[in-house]
Amino acid sequence: MSGRPNDAAPDSAPSAFLPFLRAYMRHMVDDMSRLVKEHGLSMPQFAALQYLHAEAPRSVSEIAEHLNLSLATTSHLVDRLVGKELLLREEDPGDRRQKRIALAPAGRALVAETHARAAATLEALLRDVTPAKRAAVERALADVVAELQAARDAEAEGCAGSEDRS
Repeated sequence: MSGRPNDAAPDSAPSAFLPFLRAYMRHMVDDMSRLVKEHGLSMPQFAALQYLHAEAPRSVSEIAEHLNLSLATTSHLVDRLVGKELLLREEDPGDRRQKRIALAPAGRALVAETHARAAATLEALLRDVTPAKRAAVERALADVVAELQAARDAEAEGCAGSEDRS
């Protein structure tokens, strides 16, 4: 078992946390759908922007693999986002035949807006929670995030070690 969410048994999730996650996700999906429509984007385009915020620069083939889209579809998606001035396409300094895709300033601003809206949604959901309970939840979640990051780092180190032995 790798510790990824899909590896867990469906009934093993913390039951108290799920209703909160469902409420948050319901609000987030509604808000992100509005944002996508406001900016004339498709959900795959929006997903590409979010991916490139976390992982840029990337090649079109890397974006296609991440989004589970064909290379042709992803190439058109990137073309449209470059045309909207949300992405930049630059030569790869290591291989001039390859192009690297990254967020343009307008793309970074749009992703920043989505993060601000996500924070506002979270704030609205927690509005009536006492400061002491909020602080306790924040501490607990910080610990969980640190543990998840440590596990991810260990898994990546294990993968890198196995590649070195190949």
